[in-house]
Amino acid sequence: MELTDRQQQILSYLKQHSDVQIGALASMFAVTTQTIRRDVNLLCEQGLARRVHGGLSLPAILTNTTYQFRREVESDIKRSIAKEVARQIPEGSTIIMGIGTSVTYVAEFLIGFQALRVVTNNLQVARILEANPNIEVYLTGGRVRCEHQDLIGHSVLAFFDDFEADIGIVGCGSITPNLSAMEHELPEAEISKAILSNCRQNWLLADASKWGRFASVKVAGLSSFSRIYTNKAGLPSDLPIYSVE
Repeated sequence: MELTDRQQQILSYLKQHSDVQIGALASMFAVTTQTIRRDVNLLCEQGLARRVHGGLSLPAILTNTTYQFRREVESDIKRSIAKEVARQIPEGSTIIMGIGTSVTYVAEFLIGFQALRVVTNNLQVARILEANPNIEVYLTGGRVRCEHQDLIGHSVLAFFDDFEADIGIVGCGSITPNLSAMEHELPEAEISKAILSNCRQNWLLADASKWGRFASVKVAGLSSFSRIYTNKAGLPSDLPIYSVE
């Protein structure tokens, strides 16, 4: 079920603040508490939030939230970024696509390609692209993380080492004030690093919500990327920013 704009904004707020009271949401959106309760009920039914006394909070899971939760947050801008990224990938390229919902959205815009080789540990990317026989899809081995729809482990890193790709496409958990791309967990950071080391160009997808978040494992400084696709304004002019509205 598609979320309304208000429901997506509630999710974005939860992602930043972890919990919120019903009354505060009603004031924030200038609607009745009954209206907010309907939104809360839907979000909780979908497992995107959970009820607490007088309000709601993030699901009772790790800080690195589930695939479905992350897919819904900032989905419109993620799609806009993904569309621009896909537009700039040349036909016939070999690309390595990493984990995360931002990268998955790119796959949705690649489905019409006539020639493409895609190497990935992202289960959703593989599922989307296998529908086009003109796209060669190489899926890594590894341990399946159902909640994140990906594969992790040493076999992923070894598989990526077998390729020298044209473009690597990765997301991130956050961007630090000193301009480093970060991930929440070590296996995720290791996978992104492996992609960076096996691609001629590396493209980072990071919508504005990634700035100011906290994640503790470093992937690379932003200067390590060939392109940074974002809707974040006011970034240093020496970074290879590709702005998306």
